[in-house]
Amino acid sequence: MVDKEKEVSNEELDDKEDVLTKKDEVEQKIRKQIEKKQEKDSHFGVSRLKQYIAEEHKWENFLFVFLSLLLLILGSLILNGAVTVRSGVPLLGSHPTLFAWIFVIAGALFLLYALWPFYKPAIPEFKKITWLTMPKFFANLARVFIFMIILIAVLYLYDAFISEIYILIFD
Repeated sequence: MVDKEKEVSNEELDDKEDVLTKKDEVEQKIRKQIEKKQEKDSHFGVSRLKQYIAEEHKWENFLFVFLSLLLLILGSLILNGAVTVRSGVPLLGSHPTLFAWIFVIAGALFLLYALWPFYKPAIPEFKKITWLTMPKFFANLARVFIFMIILIAVLYLYDAFISEIYILIFD
């Protein structure tokens, strides 16, 4: 009886040791990951500004998109002549076309930067795509063009038929 109790208690101790070792392994893996990240960050000299920019700020991106669109619109309106800039305005008044192009280019770059977090996850997915071979691509292209020509011909015949009926009824 005592031997069975000792065996059960020994088994429980073994189970507890297994649980502790697994827990220790997981903690050790987490510590290694943290150390690697800290080493990587210290290796690249990540500053607080870079860390802040790397973080995702959803509402700030929306504000950034709005402001970049505003720059794009303002620059294009100046280029089209819809908005005129008085010559007395400092910097902008002496060279409005130059500053309009700067607005357009800066707005486009800022817009790309603001939308990048939305498209970034799609890049690995593009690598998983298997594209058609050239012969299959051109075969499918020919089928589409043939279908379009047939559809255009059918719609043309329907139009001609309905036009003739309309002329017979109302003339």
